Amino acid sequence: MTTLTRNFASSTAGSHSLLVPFEIWEVMLENTTIKFCQPLLLEPVPLPEDPEEPSPPGDNNYMLVEYPDLNISTFADNREDLLEFIHSDIRFAWKRIVQVDSAKLDSKSLQIKRNYLNLAEEIHE
Repeated sequence: MTTLTRNFASSTAGSHSLLVPFEIWEVMLENTTIKFCQPLLLEPVPLPEDPEEPSPPGDNNYMLVEYPDLNISTFADNREDLLEFIHSDIRFAWKRIVQVDSAKLDSKSLQIKRNYLNLAEEIHE
């Protein structure tokens, strides 16, 4: 699947480049495209370590991205996987919330649907 995402990490050197925001313009969904009106900026943050199973110093490269308004919450140990998981969360929410009849959604899902529809549209190819 091809998606239009700007990954700013290539322009930044060092370990901080892992935490540079993703700029997502569109996500492919089967025969359609979810296209955002403005880029969706998602900033990874270091995933807090589990106090019961701490990693060796310098060994925790996990990054977390959360955007609760769109039901996005995912983590990975590299940018490529994190981006794929973000796209997966968006595709899942679009299929299971946005495309569902509003009468069948609870209040939280209905608000997520509204949030998506305010930020994106589905383009049929």
